Amino acid sequence: MINEYVSRKVALKDMQPCAICSKPSTTVLYNASGPDWLYTCDIHLQDNPQFAIPIYSKEYNDAVGRLKEVKRKINTLTSSQNQLGSWDGWVTRIFSKNDKEKKDNSESPEPAPVEPADAPLEAKKDAETLVEIQAMYGKILDEVTQLQGKNRKYELAKIMFESRVQRKKTEQLNRERYRKEQENYSNTDPEELLQKHVFPSVPQHGKQ
Repeated sequence: MINEYVSRKVALKDMQPCAICSKPSTTVLYNASGPDWLYTCDIHLQDNPQFAIPIYSKEYNDAVGRLKEVKRKINTLTSSQNQLGSWDGWVTRIFSKNDKEKKDNSESPEPAPVEPADAPLEAKKDAETLVEIQAMYGKILDEVTQLQGKNRKYELAKIMFESRVQRKKTEQLNRERYRKEQENYSNTDPEELLQKHVFPSVPQHGKQ
């Protein structure tokens, strides 16, 4: 039996107890290779690796890969912004510096720290790129969320699946044993059955 189950919904009249909490449920995990099925509440399929693990599609895994790559770029740009300072911060410093020079013409102020000439342009460029990449991250995150919600395939936790396999084996053995018993019974001669089994005789009433 392959450890791959598909979640399906059944009608209310067909609901059965959940295999985990015994509450009535309309969600059933079906395994065509068994065949095998068990009912479960939807909540037990959410972040519950001790019971079932989602089997996501290639499309979902590709989207997650893109999401991680974009996240890495965001972290890199954020780190760069922290080192150079944001564009708003550079603009604020420039205007503050100009205002201070106008008010303090009579005295020579202490020399201001010399900033790299290309720092404001670099900071602005990184800030604009960061905004674009953050928007891209949001779109990919929405795609990942939608694909995650559409997933219907699961594999049971190892212990859970092994117990299902053992149960199927036991059921098969019981069916095979019953079949052989029925065959032996139908192939037995009626007279032989009478000899093997002693049936009670009808009690005789004494004469009055």
